[in-house]
Amino acid sequence: MMTEQGLILFFCAVVVVLIVQFASNQRKNREKFLRHAKESFGKLPEREYAVEELARISHYFKNYRHRAAFYLDDLTWDDLGMEDIFLLVNQTCSSVGEDYLYWLLRTPISDEKELEERHRIISFFQTHEKERLKLQEIYHQLGRMKKHSVSDYLLRLMDLPVRGNANHYMVIIAEIISLLMLFVDSGIGVFFLFVSVAYGITSYYKEKGIVEPYFVCVKQVTGMLYLTDTLTRTGITELSGYFDELIRLKKECAGFAKGSRLICSNRMTGSMEEALLDYVRILTHMDLIQFNRMQKKMQEKEREICRIFEIFGYIESLIAAASFRELLQDYCIPEFLSDSEQVSLSLSDMYHPMLDRPIPNTIQAARGVLITGSNASGKSTFLKTVGICSVLAQTLMTVPAKQYHACFFRLYSSMAIRDNLMRQESYYLAEIRSLKRILDAKKRGEMVLCLVDEVLRGTNTVERIAASAQVLLELCGNNILCFAATHDVELTYMLERAYVNYHFEEEVSDGDVHFDYRLREGRAVTRNAIRLLSLLGYPEKLIHAAEESAEQFMEKGEWKCL
Repeated sequence: MMTEQGLILFFCAVVVVLIVQFASNQRKNREKFLRHAKESFGKLPEREYAVEELARISHYFKNYRHRAAFYLDDLTWDDLGMEDIFLLVNQTCSSVGEDYLYWLLRTPISDEKELEERHRIISFFQTHEKERLKLQEIYHQLGRMKKHSVSDYLLRLMDLPVRGNANHYMVIIAEIISLLMLFVDSGIGVFFLFVSVAYGITSYYKEKGIVEPYFVCVKQVTGMLYLTDTLTRTGITELSGYFDELIRLKKECAGFAKGSRLICSNRMTGSMEEALLDYVRILTHMDLIQFNRMQKKMQEKEREICRIFEIFGYIESLIAAASFRELLQDYCIPEFLSDSEQVSLSLSDMYHPMLDRPIPNTIQAARGVLITGSNASGKSTFLKTVGICSVLAQTLMTVPAKQYHACFFRLYSSMAIRDNLMRQESYYLAEIRSLKRILDAKKRGEMVLCLVDEVLRGTNTVERIAASAQVLLELCGNNILCFAATHDVELTYMLERAYVNYHFEEEVSDGDVHFDYRLREGRAVTRNAIRLLSLLGYPEKLIHAAEESAEQFMEKGEWKCL
């Protein structure tokens, strides 16, 4: 039979083994993360997203977009497929980082000094792997949330009434009295202990269910405050200005983070200490008590907390931007005409970053551009590429092209319009509303880049061409640059004084249609839509008549009477 001394030695040995095993697991997890961070830099992100997670990421932007001088509206964001671009860029390790990256992409800026600062930091992360990995490890500790948005609960927390702690103190007193009664009358003591613990657990989970989402907010805020010292110790002088501001903000929030560990369990570590602390929280309600104490402090320091969030998010979003640069097959740093009073844009060998084998195109424009060509020839992709290049230039200072030279633009699009059944709004009405917001931006004197795909397609031919010509003419001026794609060749003649004509071509051969996706000067002249009828076995008489009718319109500007 094991002696008392032997039991103590056995227990100590078990504790030592558990500590060593825990330390070993921590070391292995750290090495695994650093290896993954190193290998994934400049590669396609492999992360998969749940629908609710994507929705959560956008909440920071939605909650604070009123602070931006300009932001991409939902229509433009969706038209350009910018959510896919965000996912392509997002190599962040924390919710703070990815929330702010989304914000950056939604809010193109016209501040050249700020853009140069972003370029400086991005370039540093591209060339300093050791420092970058240090920061990524810190952001990994901060963690990522899938369901809750910190900004949502931070805003709600500002208006949440502060709860009292009287009930929690009563639970603690009742449990202490019950324990003391065990020494007086064990039977009565056990009964009262059972009742007090049962009531304590029930009331704990009842209130915890109400305030627990706010714990996530507190955890993120206190996590950033704790990690401020860790960031500073990295000794990255290129970020010293941001670190100094974080230290100042932490001092202004002094006392707020004290005792926050009582609230924020770190289940990622899986330590015995945290497991035991969870049971203590349930029995003593100390996390609820501490939350009520901290809530008022958070309400007083809302501005400082938001700024801490911004700095943390800003730094990590630029790490992701550095990875994005390394991912691109080619990119350039944009050059801006900051003092120009006349719109202009020059893009050399630009390409769409989502395409595996993109065909580069070049365009210089100081007035409207009208693009013709058949379906699937590349018109819409070209428009999206121009828009994406403009957004990336004014957000991440990174353009998928060999050269970008342009004004600072506010970007609007009218491309993928849909019927709005909820508002009982027709396609045509939705389209003219979309175009009206661009005209309003022009009237406000903003430097506007607008992308229009198949203008006024939602109405009949005669009215479409007549109204389209006038709308496109209105989308011209010193402060607006319009890129418009159309099937209506008539517009290329009606607007040739205001718009430069470009087109995409296709070739019909071997019973199939082949596209080269290269932009060419001039209007489209091919009529392969009629030729395709022949390939599919339509009667020759029909095909000949269609060609003859089209030829007459091209020569005389009027349709043959049938």
